[in-house]
Parts: sequence; structure tokens; C-alpha cells
Amino acid sequence: MDKTLKYTTLKGLISKNHFKQLSLNDFLNKRFYHKDKGHINFKLSDNLNKEIETLFLNFLGLPYLNYNKSYGLFDRLIINKRLNVEYIAGQDYPSELRYLKKLLK
Repeated sequence: MDKTLKYTTLKGLISKNHFKQLSLNDFLNKRFYHKDKGHINFKLSDNLNKEIETLFLNFLGLPYLNYNKSYGLFDRLIINKRLNVEYIAGQDYPSELRYLKKLLK
């Protein structure tokens, strides 16, 4: 049986992620690749959940996250090990960011 781990700090959560980052997909699905345990489910304290959501919202300039599905594009929006949000663009940063915002509105 898989164990669900609970995190209360963003630094602690990211330090346990194999990739030293947290993607929007990880956050929405509450699942990531743990550096020692492989793929795991996780829970967040209410304060941490709000903190992460606020970081993503501020970066995107959106009032709320409205999502019904998971998209591969969400793996490119990350909180890095310096606890900053960044978007890892493919070919066209402005176009991709507009499309990402459209998916979340």
C-alpha cells in the first residue's frame, strides 16, 4: 500500500522531490517523484496549499485556478528549488503562456 506523506513547508516538499521542483501538475494531482520512495501521493497543510496556489496565481496574473483536467503543459510551470515560479518554454514563450492561462481560466 502506498503511503501518503504530508508536508507543511514548501522547502521541505521540494527538497524531497527527485527533480528539486514542483510542477503545477504535481500540485494539482498531489503526486510527485520522491527522491527515495519513487512516485508518491502527498498532502499539504492548508497554509502550504494556499502558499503554493498563491505563487502560481501571482506568476500567471490570475485571480483563481480553474482546472478540470491535467495537461502536459502544466509540467512546464514549476516552483524551483529557490522557491521561485518559472515557466520552461518550448518554442514560443508568449504564445504558450497565453494558452496556459486560457486553460486555467
